Amino acid sequence: MASDELKIVLEDVKEKFDTVIEAFNMVKETLDRHKEENRKEHEELKDEIVSVKADVVTLRTDVGVLKTDVAEIRKGLNDHRSSTELHDGKKGKKVS
Repeated sequence: MASDELKIVLEDVKEKFDTVIEAFNMVKETLDRHKEENRKEHEELKDEIVSVKADVVTLRTDVGVLKTDVAEIRKGLNDHRSSTELHDGKKGKKVS
C-alpha cells in the first residue's frame, strides 16, 4: 500500500517538475525572441546613426562652402562699393 502511495506522490512530483520545465522553456523562448528583436532594432539604430553622421558631415561641408561664398560676395561688394565711392568721392558703409 505504501508503495502505491509513493508512486502517486512521485508521479505528482514528476508532473510538477514537467510543468516547471515547460514554463522555463517558454520563458527562455520568449527571452530569446526579445533578444533577437532587440538585436535587430539595435542594428537599425546603428545604421540610422551612421546615416545621420554622414548627413552632418555633408552639411558641415556645405556650410563651409556657403561661408566661403558669402565672404567672397562681401569682399566683392565692399571692393565694388570702395571703387564706386572713390569715383564719387563719398564714403559708405562696408557690408559685414
